[in-house]
Amino acid sequence: MSVSNIDPIVFPIGRYSSVGQFNRQKINQWIYEVDQLPASLLEVFIHLEESFLESPLRRGAWTIRQLIHHIADSHHHAYTRFKWTLTENEPVIKAYDEKAWSLLSDASAPIQFSLDHLSAVHRKWVFLLHKMDENDFNSRFQHPDTKSFHFLYDYLGMYAWHGNHHLTQIKQALEQFNQD
Repeated sequence: MSVSNIDPIVFPIGRYSSVGQFNRQKINQWIYEVDQLPASLLEVFIHLEESFLESPLRRGAWTIRQLIHHIADSHHHAYTRFKWTLTENEPVIKAYDEKAWSLLSDASAPIQFSLDHLSAVHRKWVFLLHKMDENDFNSRFQHPDTKSFHFLYDYLGMYAWHGNHHLTQIKQALEQFNQD
């Protein structure tokens, strides 16, 4: 799929694009974005109707509730992958089936559980990120499915993008929900 054919509903901020090398200015921006995500999500959800949470993001997609739980699960994994990579030499990380996780019974839990969890994980993650140096960010892990290697600087960028991507999707879904 070419860049011009990206579905703006699925990818409202476009796809993530690697910076290709360590860039302190980008790192600082991404740390800020990771730091702000829990508050940004809370701001969106503070006065929502329960019925919005049960509506799908779009046709055939997860509900908003499932998406919030997915964000918390995914970012928890990212934080753990950072720690593995900082403590092991090019570890092969553990993959998980995010679709299967979205069908587990805790995907119906109150979203506050995941908002609280995301906030705690991000506080610890941001604290760690501020302590990391260029060598740390140039550490890498291997994904077991693709066999590809990922540098932590790029993985941070991908997760800053991931949070913004889903936040924008949720905001767009809320606008549509309020119009219907």
